[in-house]
Amino acid sequence: MKLVLIIFAIILFAPPLHAQTRDTLYLWPNEVPGELKVKQAAVVSDNSSGDVIRLAEVTNPCLVVYEPEESNHSGVGIIVCPGGGYNILAIDKGGYEVAEWLNTLGYTAFVLQYRVPKKQEGALQDLQRAIRLVRDKAYDYNLYPESIGLIGFSAGGSLCARASTLFNSEKYAKTDEVDELSCRPNFAMLIYPAYLDQGENRSLTPELTMSDFTPPFFIFGTADDKYGNSSLVMTTALRDQNIPVELHVLAEGGHGYGLRKGNIAAETWPMLAEKWLSRMVANRQFEKHQRIMNFPKLTLYPQDVPTKNDVWVFMMAGQSNMAGRGFVEPQDTIPSERILTINKSNEIIVAKEPLNFYEPGMNGLDCGVSFAKKLLGQVPENVSVLLVPTAVGGSSISQWLGDSIHREVQLLSNFKEKMELAKKHGTIKGILWHQGESDANQHCIPLYEERLTELIGKFRTFAGNNSLPVIVGELGSYSKNKSNWLRLNEQIKKYASKDVHAGIIHTSDLINRGDSLHFDSRSQRTIGERFAIEYLQMAK
Repeated sequence: MKLVLIIFAIILFAPPLHAQTRDTLYLWPNEVPGELKVKQAAVVSDNSSGDVIRLAEVTNPCLVVYEPEESNHSGVGIIVCPGGGYNILAIDKGGYEVAEWLNTLGYTAFVLQYRVPKKQEGALQDLQRAIRLVRDKAYDYNLYPESIGLIGFSAGGSLCARASTLFNSEKYAKTDEVDELSCRPNFAMLIYPAYLDQGENRSLTPELTMSDFTPPFFIFGTADDKYGNSSLVMTTALRDQNIPVELHVLAEGGHGYGLRKGNIAAETWPMLAEKWLSRMVANRQFEKHQRIMNFPKLTLYPQDVPTKNDVWVFMMAGQSNMAGRGFVEPQDTIPSERILTINKSNEIIVAKEPLNFYEPGMNGLDCGVSFAKKLLGQVPENVSVLLVPTAVGGSSISQWLGDSIHREVQLLSNFKEKMELAKKHGTIKGILWHQGESDANQHCIPLYEERLTELIGKFRTFAGNNSLPVIVGELGSYSKNKSNWLRLNEQIKKYASKDVHAGIIHTSDLINRGDSLHFDSRSQRTIGERFAIEYLQMAK
């Protein structure tokens, strides 16, 4: 009898039987912030009414990972937040069953076991940490770190709304490198959400503060839901802030229906949510409302400009992947007095990402600051690095050679002008070049080695140094036009094999940001480090 009871308990505590091999990611490696009880397995309630498994107590929050058998290759990951009035978690109805449905659409899902009962603050801490953890683990599950969204039911919808509006509020002390990542979700889906109308006269709950960077929302509810006003006031607040929101309200359906058949609301919202998600992915709506969120608000000028002999200058040239299209995280804007750049007015300033200023509507994280940080760890302490951006997105090598005006920048003349400016402040030490996407076609590929040789010759002439190191980055391996990109990389290798002062960095293992064109943020940082490592090898 005792053995039977043990087996019964194991079945209750676990996800469905077929999911026993699923990954479980525990949120907190050490102590759970603010939690007085020791970590233990979730306690299952004796109440199974409605054929619902309820977790009555969670003290060791975790994510249960659901990977699809066939991915849709969107790179989107979705954290599922079950409901239960912040008292219990309806872990199957609002969790595992939803994750399985998302899997059928090709999405990777993460079911969150957040703290209950009556631990609203702890629940928000758990979700903030969960978003960061999924972002950190994104590559392990073939996801894009900037395509992590939420779906929540009832109290889980309340929790998703809180996480989507309070991401700038640090709810717990940072514990490790994971907490350096953003806890802002890229989108949120609220299904019969509750507790969003606890303001005066049933207005928006006061803690839910909207901003220009609040992510897009999908909201579904019913008119006969006693919590139905939450959907309405949330939608109104989002509209007032011009945040994209899609609201659906049916006449009937009540509350707490999940995905289960026999309820018109339960059978309706999944179709609508699927279409909304597909549009968001296809139109890349996720990033339109976050690109400039972490851009520096203030310009810092160096207190003491280093002497010219102590400043190493590196020119950054090419097209969009050198100009930078990654998402800027707070860590990219931490200044160092030893890393300098120039601004649009040709002033020397302390470098913060993004460095590029030629395309204000498109610029993002590049590899410059990462390069400088890696380099400074291996050079004398008196050395400072001056990064000079000259890259312009979409520019072909023939446009560079022809000194064409592209996106209002005269490419070669601008490079020469910026190099002359830099010479007044330091010594030109090298050129970082990444370009070729615009030349990866049948006509231009055969000419690329010759054109690159000619262009680098011009750069060195401007510098007055025929042995100036030049490091060229390969194109990534993620393009939809992969064969042509690989052929262009062969041209880069041919060039470098003939130029003893040229180096190459490889990028075949790096990831795009979801557009099959631009490196994502982590890849940009890696590229910067590889540029630095290659330069140091060449310098030896």
